[in-house]
Amino acid sequence: MNAKNGITGTSPPFRKEHQLDNGLDDLLSGNVSGVLPTYPRLSLNSAALREVLIEDICPIKLNRLAPHLWMCSAPSHTNIPPLHNHAVHNRTIVLTEDPSLHLVWETGRIFIKPLPTCLLSHTFWAQYLLLDQSEPENVMLIQAALGLLRSYYYCLRHESDLRIAQQPHLNLIPPTATWKQWCEFSSSFNAITNDSVAPRYQYGKLQLSRLHWLVRIHLRELNYYYIDGGYGDSFARYYGPLLFLFGILSVLLSAMQVGMAVEQLQSRDWIAFWAVCRWFSVASLSLCALVTFYLVLSFMIKSLDELVWAARAQYRARSRSKSEMTSTISQHLDAA
Repeated sequence: MNAKNGITGTSPPFRKEHQLDNGLDDLLSGNVSGVLPTYPRLSLNSAALREVLIEDICPIKLNRLAPHLWMCSAPSHTNIPPLHNHAVHNRTIVLTEDPSLHLVWETGRIFIKPLPTCLLSHTFWAQYLLLDQSEPENVMLIQAALGLLRSYYYCLRHESDLRIAQQPHLNLIPPTATWKQWCEFSSSFNAITNDSVAPRYQYGKLQLSRLHWLVRIHLRELNYYYIDGGYGDSFARYYGPLLFLFGILSVLLSAMQVGMAVEQLQSRDWIAFWAVCRWFSVASLSLCALVTFYLVLSFMIKSLDELVWAARAQYRARSRSKSEMTSTISQHLDAA
């Protein structure tokens, strides 16, 4: 592949004998009129095939947001938990065919895109995908495909992850693949460099709520992805915060009302009761103020800590990249 595009090889990312799909092997014998298993309605000669592949594989919106994704995730492509880990965090794996939702998560669920069958074929890579690397769209497609494959190296790290991926309601990879076959197929995926993948895949899992804020700031859109089923789902997220706010205000108003009402008892004989009510109202107001202050401060500290950590991680990644580049240049100069 062309080095100026940051892609590092002209051969498929796996060996011929390790492919998980051999449905296109007849291409080697000159039969180019076949169809892709993933897209049986399109032949390999179809002019629309490239556009369909780009739509199905390329996370275009996330690539546009790539310079700002460090605010949503650690700037590391290894920040991808294995599939079995999501059950530990009470997250349900939801299948999606949208590449811009792959590895995007929110409370209770994470979206994962299945591997297209064509990307499991050595023949498809060698005879179609890698043939023409002169056009930017083809390079973008190759980078997205390499990034998608590399993400699965981290998703499927254990045999239990493979069994989860092959569950009928997910079917993320072919159910016929064994653990040994998967390990052989993916053995070199961790060697794929960041320069070889789409900008989105230089990061791991991404939090949906933060993506909403990023598109509002940088793309002038209301939401990154509208996934609510109706008005009830849209407003349900506000019930908890609103009930909490109303509870705080109710306590505050009740305490203020008690504080004002007990003033009428000063001239009577209920001095002890007046003192208790007065101090209880003051204590209630103080407690509400402390709880509110604690919650606001905790949120600010947590957000600032994550922001500082992400900035430091990005700085270390850039420093490491510059160091590797300087070392490579020095080696070339020494060799010359």
